[in-house]
Amino acid sequence: MLYTIGYQKITAEQLIDILAGYGVDTLVDVRSRPYTSKKGFHRRELEKTLPERGITYCWAGDRLGGFGRITETAIFELAGFVRDRTVCLMCMEADPDQCHRKTEIARRLAACNVAAHHLIID
Repeated sequence: MLYTIGYQKITAEQLIDILAGYGVDTLVDVRSRPYTSKKGFHRRELEKTLPERGITYCWAGDRLGGFGRITETAIFELAGFVRDRTVCLMCMEADPDQCHRKTEIARRLAACNVAAHHLIID
């Protein structure tokens, strides 16, 4: 199962609760730059807090980030990875239509018969 989420309008604690509620076992961070001033969303903070709640954190912005960094190899690897896990791709934008996690990654995964479910948090 594959979900996507943007953290723009939520707190880090809300993110963790949402992930847990959907049974997510792995969060794949697809931000090209996994650093932010927003509390709880810096890469180092996520690497610490997510495992405490039983969620694996994986940064993949070097292969799945925006700005033309998405490789076909990374898409195929992700397609295989999500087949036996519950994964959520995370970026900043709340609206998936404004983010590469939908417009690029999910679109390419569809060609591999992997559907992404976009979590929209208001």
